[in-house]
Amino acid sequence: MKKFNKIFLILFTFIGFSYGADKDTGKVSFGFVQTSGNSETTTLKGALSYTNKGDIYRIYIDASGLYGSSKGKKNAEEIKLKTRFERRFLPIFVFWDINYHRNPFKGYRQSLGTGPGIGVYILHNDKLYLTVSYYIYRVINKLTGRYTSEKFIKNTERYYQHHIEERFKWKILPNLSFKEKLIYRITSRTKEDYFIDLYTAVESKITDRLSLEISYTVNYQNRPVGKKIKRTDTIFMTGIKYSF
Repeated sequence: MKKFNKIFLILFTFIGFSYGADKDTGKVSFGFVQTSGNSETTTLKGALSYTNKGDIYRIYIDASGLYGSSKGKKNAEEIKLKTRFERRFLPIFVFWDINYHRNPFKGYRQSLGTGPGIGVYILHNDKLYLTVSYYIYRVINKLTGRYTSEKFIKNTERYYQHHIEERFKWKILPNLSFKEKLIYRITSRTKEDYFIDLYTAVESKITDRLSLEISYTVNYQNRPVGKKIKRTDTIFMTGIKYSF
């Protein structure tokens, strides 16, 4: 746990120094979600994204969390925090990620991954945005004993995880846009251990700063860490986003 605490301290210290730059932008969203898979509930979800834009260097920070309970018993929990430090050599960009994840309903009490990557802009104009990137993490997982299977009998895992990521954005109308992100992850943990994450969203502006967003997320894991864990999780969200 000390390693995780050190990472958080570095992250938030860096955020503090970054704020106040001329090209800072941020977004806060809040809405209702319907989850299915390892948690089946209707609850609330909040998210925060922050970007520090320079001519060459950029910093991206994304954080989100959801929590649900029924009759005093927790039935959903997910926390995500990701920071990316990027250097551009347009159309190429290189970066370093720090990624934290918690979801005890999938067997992950704590998960921390960090490592380098490289990407390319295929499209980048006022209406269309398309990038493809590859990156590799060194991953450390703390598993929940309740869901740990015989194959992963140790409560701590260490392995490498390879990612292929595609991001797309289409500005359909001045006040209407479509976004999509697809990530394929394969690990060195065991044979045929891979993940597929798909996120799609439609965003409609209400004012210059306020918008309505409807999103759908699918997370698939081919080799869950426990026999009782389902392979597919989905999240349907309807929320309000505020830009600042």
